[in-house]
Amino acid sequence: MHSCSAHKSVGLALTSATALSILLTMSACSGPRGPVTRTQQLPFELATVTLYDHASDSTFAACFARIDEILDKFNMYSANSEISSVNQAAGKGAVSVSADFCEALRQVLQLSSLTDGLFDATVGPIVKLWKIGSDQAHVPKPEEIRSALRLVGWKDVVLDEKARTVTLLHPGMTLDFGAILESFAAVEAGRLLHARGVRDAVVDVEGKVMALGSRPDGAPWRIGIQTPGASTGTYLGVVEVRDEVVNTSGSYERFFLQKGRRYQHIFNPHTGYPVDNGVESVTVISNRLHNADGTTLAILALGVEKGLAFAKQLSVDAIIIGEDKKIHMTVGVRRHFTLYDSSYSVAGP
Repeated sequence: MHSCSAHKSVGLALTSATALSILLTMSACSGPRGPVTRTQQLPFELATVTLYDHASDSTFAACFARIDEILDKFNMYSANSEISSVNQAAGKGAVSVSADFCEALRQVLQLSSLTDGLFDATVGPIVKLWKIGSDQAHVPKPEEIRSALRLVGWKDVVLDEKARTVTLLHPGMTLDFGAILESFAAVEAGRLLHARGVRDAVVDVEGKVMALGSRPDGAPWRIGIQTPGASTGTYLGVVEVRDEVVNTSGSYERFFLQKGRRYQHIFNPHTGYPVDNGVESVTVISNRLHNADGTTLAILALGVEKGLAFAKQLSVDAIIIGEDKKIHMTVGVRRHFTLYDSSYSVAGP
């Protein structure tokens, strides 16, 4: 990997997804404007920014500060964060929120509506019950799942965009934006860079990649997609993008086995059980101003046919990898994707 490559790592998606590792590959990194890359460890997240122009200390500082600001607002492990204030007020009335919070919640509620609740940022009680990713992971009793499901429901979240207030109607409800947070931060960092006149740049927040513009020589950015379940640095293919965001979610990275059955960490909010539809990972490519992070989870939960139709509905491109090693993708991405792993095949037509 060349020295100008962005870092690759596994992200924390606290609601129900872990970001599939994404490798940013930039061959022939030299150009009329040489790249400058800086990395900063932020709370729970590693952020890498590569600038091909306007690479001043102040631009880097502003970019990292913007990412940090967003992560801080949605830090569920801080009692003083904005999201903790909202969750602590569940069942007690409306809470005033920032413009960032209002926009993030608008996005998750829109996805919830479009997917009939298959994507739901209130699924936290189910996630906590199963404890997948910890030593206490187990299959809960049916009555426990039924009880937790009473606290899950996006329709019980009231957002007043004009007044900028949020109300969680029932005590015990929790919002968790982990499933959209990294991409939200990357997109907002891209907005900031564009506003400061930056033309070509890459922002990577724990594998959620915002590619601003193109490489200085006019060629597209090349984003490598990790092979599901393979060791770090192994990727099944590369997708070429310009001025776009690339996000991946996988069902294989956190799981446990009980009585010979595998249970992974992405849940169906309708049933309270993990999704089990043969989809192993989903990559979504969208305009750089569009947070595609939650969309990957929605498509994963919907399955191949409905997922591809959903991507078309949202005017985004999607690559869906099945457990059968078949790769399904929208028409728009086919000519920009190169398959490297011969153990996989692209489904027709």
